[in-house]
Amino acid sequence: MKKIRVLTMVLALAGAHAYATVLPNEAAQPLVQEGEVLTAQGKFQEALNKFSAAAKADPAASMPLSHIAHVLMVASLNADGANAAKLRQQSEGAVRQALKLDSSDPLAQEVLRRLEDGKSAPLHEPSMDVLKVVQEGEVLYHGRKLDEARVKYEQAAKMDPRYSSVLVFIGDTYYVQENMPEAEAWFRKAAELEPLNGQAWRFLSDALAKQGKRTAAEAALLSGIAAQPSQRPTWDKLASLRSAQGYPLTALQMKRKASAVMDPATGKFTINLDPALRGPEQKSSDSGVWLMLAATESGLRGRNRADKVADKPFAIELASWEGAMKVADELAANGNGDVTDPNLKTMHMLAKAGQLETALMLLQYKESWRPEFEAWKREHPDGIRKFVDAYGLRP
Repeated sequence: MKKIRVLTMVLALAGAHAYATVLPNEAAQPLVQEGEVLTAQGKFQEALNKFSAAAKADPAASMPLSHIAHVLMVASLNADGANAAKLRQQSEGAVRQALKLDSSDPLAQEVLRRLEDGKSAPLHEPSMDVLKVVQEGEVLYHGRKLDEARVKYEQAAKMDPRYSSVLVFIGDTYYVQENMPEAEAWFRKAAELEPLNGQAWRFLSDALAKQGKRTAAEAALLSGIAAQPSQRPTWDKLASLRSAQGYPLTALQMKRKASAVMDPATGKFTINLDPALRGPEQKSSDSGVWLMLAATESGLRGRNRADKVADKPFAIELASWEGAMKVADELAANGNGDVTDPNLKTMHMLAKAGQLETALMLLQYKESWRPEFEAWKREHPDGIRKFVDAYGLRP
């Protein structure tokens, strides 16, 4: 299947790139390409108009909608208050529509991740002078002038030798030209320069796979997960490789049914319950487990606020799940039955296997957990591969 590169983040956000899995139809493709050029030029309203026209030309294609979501999210970064919130809401609406059409659309996945998490891996940030040159390269790239774009990217790389993403862009020009050895070399340089650049590892895997180097391609994807586990396209590619080898991965599609919510006016926490917990599920073991999860979170965050102590997000998440899993054990021991929610059952199984911390790190990662994740990686240098091999799970 043919694939193309699309702009996934504005340059000020480190300009990540991704590959679209399915192209729009012939009527929509040129409109998307024109929109990409306008986006690279910073002409966001004009870009929106092109992407909207593309969406009308091909209502079944996810790509125009994911581009719309991206532009709206970028616009929200430059807006204030209610306007920013409205733009983010519109972006989320567009991105969820895109994912309904194609759940593996990488641009949509990254936009949703940014909307939900708000952070990316801590990569080197280039100066605006460097970004201006890269932007010039982006305009050329999306105008299909690959050799000229590469000259601009190489100029930016000389201006800032620490900027790994521009090395990915150089490699990508070779990838599109089907020069896989050169593409591999540049993607590898980027990954080695900044090992937390998940995009570099993912693109390296693509170039390796194109050359039939399947083992190395999988190793690159595992390194990409180690860079930032919340990047879904990396897991998608790993799942594809594993499936081809007869070892499919199962997605943990966690829908959290209870959480602690702080009232900004009073600073007090309340528990927000999924309406389903007020129905038939109210008397099930699931209800008690979800309530304990939220109650533990509420108690810990409330205590920290009262003591004027900063939250440690992963410690709170882990403690909340430990409390919830303890309740699951107690309810089962008292004859109230096991949990029935498939995700709770999976988490309960992992907790009993001593894998709760690992499961949270890999399957529900938030960038605010970075310090604990880096410590976990040092303690478990082959932990990601072992977990995937043993449980066959993915986010």
